[in-house]
Amino acid sequence: MLIQIPEMGVIKKQKFDLGKNVSIIYGYNNCGKTTILKAIDQVFHSRMMEKFLLGEEGEIDIYIPTNRIIVSEYSTESLQLKDVEEFIYYQKDSYIDYSLHLKRLRDYLLTNDIVYHFICDAIYKIFEIKLEKINSRYSDGIENIINIYLNIIWAMTWDMEFMDLTEENFRKLLFQKQIYVLIDEIEMFLHVNIQSKLITSMKEDFPECRFILTTHSPLLLTRYKQCLIYTLKKGRLKEVEDDMYYEDLNIIYEQLFDVDELPAQARRDINFLGKVVMENDDNDTDKILSVIERMRRDYPNLCRRYNAVITKAQYIGEKYDKY
Repeated sequence: MLIQIPEMGVIKKQKFDLGKNVSIIYGYNNCGKTTILKAIDQVFHSRMMEKFLLGEEGEIDIYIPTNRIIVSEYSTESLQLKDVEEFIYYQKDSYIDYSLHLKRLRDYLLTNDIVYHFICDAIYKIFEIKLEKINSRYSDGIENIINIYLNIIWAMTWDMEFMDLTEENFRKLLFQKQIYVLIDEIEMFLHVNIQSKLITSMKEDFPECRFILTTHSPLLLTRYKQCLIYTLKKGRLKEVEDDMYYEDLNIIYEQLFDVDELPAQARRDINFLGKVVMENDDNDTDKILSVIERMRRDYPNLCRRYNAVITKAQYIGEKYDKY
């Protein structure tokens, strides 16, 4: 599905394709990642309202902002909403006091045994931790995933007599319902081991959902095959056309995140030794052995990575140093 993103803040007016299962947006701090998710959310709200006024069904989206894991202590009322218009206005209001919204979700959804056990199963699959009681306080990473799952479930069931659902109908709904899920900084509070399997786990639990995610995590860009990756610069999205699936993380850091893979001196030394090996070049044996000594002294970790090149260059240097 192609949508027109309106101009908002630093974001320029542009078209965006939501056709893939997963779209991941990365970029520098303050480049507009949060703003573009809000702009997409606004597009969905406008489309839903237009469809509602025409008596038609529109696409549901749920925007999940960067979650600071502060859940309100206030008691909450029922989260039953009567129509799409009320749903849209509630979503907008929830961004003002998001901690209260999270408390409402927990009070409303976790009293249902089916949802409760589904969330526990999901946490065990992702973290390999068995929850004793969800209302207890866990790590920020676990709490964040609980909140994400509850938001998705609520967006799928807000207009249903939820408490009357059977487990079979509930699971069928999660597997068949398509909504658009917008999550800001999805890797927040998560260990890299969890990041590596998070998207796959979420797609297994909500296979028909379309996820639009923002991230600062290089690892997250490499662990799900069926996704589009975008860089956000100067208010515009640009698709990364290279295949990033299980790409070497050093390449990701350097090409996509502008982080040098190697120190400048180490890069020059490795390139020099590589040329020695490729060309069997013995013209400067003193330099070959001096560079190897410097590498082993200053960059022992890189020596382990490039051990084959260094060993072969050393053999060439020592072989001709004897003559």
